[in-house]
Amino acid sequence: MIRVVVFDFDGTLADTNGVKEACLHRTVAAIAGGGAALAAARREGGDRYRIFARVAQQLLANAGDLAIATQARGLVDSYSRCCAAGIVAAPERRGARQVLAALARRRVHVWVLSATPDRHLNEVLHRRGLRRWLKGSLGSSVTKEEGLRRIMTIERIGRSDMLMVGDGQDDQRAALTIGVKFAAVVAENRIAAQGRFAMRDLAPLLPLIDSLNAGRRLRA
Repeated sequence: MIRVVVFDFDGTLADTNGVKEACLHRTVAAIAGGGAALAAARREGGDRYRIFARVAQQLLANAGDLAIATQARGLVDSYSRCCAAGIVAAPERRGARQVLAALARRRVHVWVLSATPDRHLNEVLHRRGLRRWLKGSLGSSVTKEEGLRRIMTIERIGRSDMLMVGDGQDDQRAALTIGVKFAAVVAENRIAAQGRFAMRDLAPLLPLIDSLNAGRRLRA
């Protein structure tokens, strides 16, 4: 029986991937060579801290470590401020609020597991009014795989008791690695999925959970 549902945030609970993409480019738009440095930095992957550290290294190749670190912090702060404003205002994925409330009524524990830095994730969840339905949240202080393992330990559940819901390859890969069921949000076509585990919004999620629980609806 599914007792814990773990949601990614960006692109899953809210339509925010476009906000983050726009903020990346806006952060370096006024800097000579910023666009090229960002493109090169992103090819190596990583979170905002790693990306903007590499951007600063490229822009200030002949400068000292202190100047590079200062530039990197400034870029991260600018990006974070841009994201904070845009993400709070971004539309929710259709059905998100309703499914969170319904899961909470059914006493299914809900977690958010995101690649967003923890303090920024906590702020966004609070400002969007989602905290009341959550058992907890984990940000980029852990990988998605580590996060799933930690939640399983906290909740004292097995793999068959958890469902992961996400829209990215990191979500899908983590669920496969840990061995938990995965529901894919395919509205932006960021991952390949089909059948009842693929959904363009979150409206089909409760019926899916009911089917996984062999028709035994959790009591509201």
